[in-house]
Amino acid sequence: MRLALRLPRVKLSLPLPTVGKKVQTITGLHITEKTLRLLELDREKKLTSEPLEISIEGEDRVALLKKVVQERGLSGRGVCACVPVNDGLLKFYKYPTTMSRKDLESAIDWSIKRELTAMKEETYYDYFIIEPKAEDKHVGVVLVFSRKETVEAIKNLIEAAGLQLKVLDYEVVAIINYGLYHKLPVPFTILYVDYNYSILTTYSPLNVSYYVTYWSFLEFLRSHEEESIESFFAEIRNIVVLNDLSSMYVAGPILAEEEMLMRIMENLPILGLLDIEGIKPNFFVPYTLSLRGLEG
Repeated sequence: MRLALRLPRVKLSLPLPTVGKKVQTITGLHITEKTLRLLELDREKKLTSEPLEISIEGEDRVALLKKVVQERGLSGRGVCACVPVNDGLLKFYKYPTTMSRKDLESAIDWSIKRELTAMKEETYYDYFIIEPKAEDKHVGVVLVFSRKETVEAIKNLIEAAGLQLKVLDYEVVAIINYGLYHKLPVPFTILYVDYNYSILTTYSPLNVSYYVTYWSFLEFLRSHEEESIESFFAEIRNIVVLNDLSSMYVAGPILAEEEMLMRIMENLPILGLLDIEGIKPNFFVPYTLSLRGLEG
């Protein structure tokens, strides 16, 4: 089971088993407010070269990415990228399993129209139906929205650098995809901690949700301000308690910082670490994007 986001309708879908010719390689591209991360896998899911992470603060993103493409000989390669968490919106709906497929599709379309009326700008959207089990009374539906301006900017950036956008995911969905791909017991909760923000996301057939916090562990490593880190722990614990979440997995660049990892393990209900063998934890998202891209 996978969730996936695509252009041009920004489609969420479960990929079927690949039929016919597979792509030879796929590049996972993760661009945050301050960082660009790039990783390429071959069809055996092996790295083709050393993953790249560079700062993009104050830089011309097109020129910077074009330089990377030229230096690495990536011109024309397929890319799986993602809409940053703050540039998209995920909503979760439940409908009775007694509804016919036609009525379900109509209900989803109505929900989408209602959401779009509240948005002032032209917006891309898509939805994904989580197929229920026989005993379920409800079917879950994931809706994802992103401004057209945002989606087109990502597409234009990638194409201007000489790459081809094959799949456009949503950062939250990419994190969930790791859990689905690696068959984490459902329901599962993942705390992804990047340099300057964190995403706590949970997945089950009847609940998909996420929460974003803006604590910077890099700033804490410089300042050692205890009030800052205690506030972060308190915020995460409150979310876990209020939403009755299960123990969580931790992923992201914070795994590379031993001091921070120890603090998290001591203060939060951690079930496990999502550390990818042979790949730095900084590349958790582009690695998952690459896996998604290889599935077509």
